[in-house]
Amino acid sequence: MKILNVVVVSMSLVFAQLSAAAPTKAKPAAAVPASIALNPETIETQVLRSNTSILDAMNAVHQAKDEVNIARGNLLPSLNLTALLSFSPGGFMLASIDFLVPFLIPSNWANYFTQKNLFEAEKLSYNVVELNTYSSALSLYFTTLSDRQVQEIYQQEYLDLQQIFELQKQKNGVGTVPIADLLQTQAQAQMAGVKASQLSELNQQEIASLRKAMALNVNTAMTLDFVDMAASPWEYQTLQTTIDKANAVSLEAQQLRYMYRAAQDQVWSKAFGWISNVSVGSTGSASGGASFAHMAATGSINLGFALYPTIQLSQDQAKEILIQEQTLSLENTRVVESAINSLIEAKQQLDLATQAETEMAHVYQIKAQDYDQGTETLTNVLLARNQLADASIAKIKANSDVNLQRVLLHRILLSAQFSTVPTCHAVRMPTEQKVGIIGRIFGPKDPPKYPTLDAVCHGK
Repeated sequence: MKILNVVVVSMSLVFAQLSAAAPTKAKPAAAVPASIALNPETIETQVLRSNTSILDAMNAVHQAKDEVNIARGNLLPSLNLTALLSFSPGGFMLASIDFLVPFLIPSNWANYFTQKNLFEAEKLSYNVVELNTYSSALSLYFTTLSDRQVQEIYQQEYLDLQQIFELQKQKNGVGTVPIADLLQTQAQAQMAGVKASQLSELNQQEIASLRKAMALNVNTAMTLDFVDMAASPWEYQTLQTTIDKANAVSLEAQQLRYMYRAAQDQVWSKAFGWISNVSVGSTGSASGGASFAHMAATGSINLGFALYPTIQLSQDQAKEILIQEQTLSLENTRVVESAINSLIEAKQQLDLATQAETEMAHVYQIKAQDYDQGTETLTNVLLARNQLADASIAKIKANSDVNLQRVLLHRILLSAQFSTVPTCHAVRMPTEQKVGIIGRIFGPKDPPKYPTLDAVCHGK
């Protein structure tokens, strides 16, 4: 009867664990919009919902959770029955019973805690992929926006020169404008048209990349909202304050800490790896009705000369993670310092280019009027128009640089839109609702519906 009770309890534990480890159902595919206006908010929504890299990272979180379930299952007792075939009446006969108790093996617990820490690191990795993918898409959006504006500058230059060319054709007919001036104006207009076409080609490639990042098909109409990235409050703080904040909120640093804990657990796993196969069992006797009255505990150990260097290797691997954490801190310092200094210069360039554009527009208007009146040369008119285009393009590029540097600051400091990216810190089953193994066996038949890992990571 005691053996029967052991069998029932062991099988119940196993089935309860398998039920807890059951995979969640795949989410239905998100509906593809017929049209979308691109801006930081819509890009965030679409990228986080549909980007394949993020979906792959979520799958990795599920796999890490499965590894935790496997490690937990390896702690549960199991039963090993050995049967003998008897030619005497009675057929099969149990020869031995072994009740395996792996929870008594320290290395199994170390492996379990290793997988738990790796699971937490994988969830942070998922968040990092979300942030980096959104940051890349947002940077591409501002680059596309800049190139679209530069294309419009060249297109406007082409139209202005074409207008001058049409007036010159009329004057050339009466002999007041030489053919050389006519051809020069036409050639410069054509070159402006070529540059506009080149930017249009580049813009189409950028749109295709944005479409891929958001998993949109070619039938989805895409328009660009002309907006700027919000200023970061950290761009007005001291450099050291911003660096300290970046290191404090770094998800990569938190991920490395969990990996370091996992590496330390692995050190203990190697240290106790020589203990294995702890069990309680009995061998049956043919006489007396195959009695199993005498149960004995057994175990095995395996000591070898490779034990110490194996432990030392695990310790060295843990130290390597600490070095990586120091490297990350130095990299954060470099990124913040570079972004802050570049942002300062870009804002100065934007102010200067804005003033230059206003002044050159006035200069071009004066020279164009003087040329119509015959008091200015065509060379000076074309030069003024080209300088106006250069000033406008410099303004656009400086504004784009401001936006890109702010995207970088917001990303590393987790501010602005990056603060609204859903995290994946919660466990699959909320702490206040955990019922434990005994509760799963003897608890209510209709347990509460726990949120899936997808729902937790997406804030639902």
